[in-house]
Amino acid sequence: MDANVYELMLILDPNTYAKDPGGTANMVKSMIESHGGTVMANRLWNEQRLAFPIDGHRKGVYWLTYFSIKGTELAKIERQCVITDSIIRHMAIKIDPRLTETLVAMALGERPMRSLASEIKEPIGADSDE
Repeated sequence: MDANVYELMLILDPNTYAKDPGGTANMVKSMIESHGGTVMANRLWNEQRLAFPIDGHRKGVYWLTYFSIKGTELAKIERQCVITDSIIRHMAIKIDPRLTETLVAMALGERPMRSLASEIKEPIGADSDE
């Protein structure tokens, strides 16, 4: 079975992050690698006030990660996110293979080799039956 590429957005407890910023990057990376995944990009996205309080938190640290892993292992990572105290919320989405190179390059702060428009010849999710 081939590995899929996923984007994982985490909202982290800002107090925990402030105490050990480097530990956060290592925690996310080791969580993915312990389930057989490969991290492609792992970085701080933003720190800001939340739109509504979550478990008493009014601020959150947004953390962005791109990784490849077998689809059967994704549920284990999501379960790990639920039981980890420093993770307030998480969301993982599967990335279209045509967009992987561009999105990872942008997350790393690099210039993509090709533009997104040249990657997509037809709209994502469009049916060819029409």
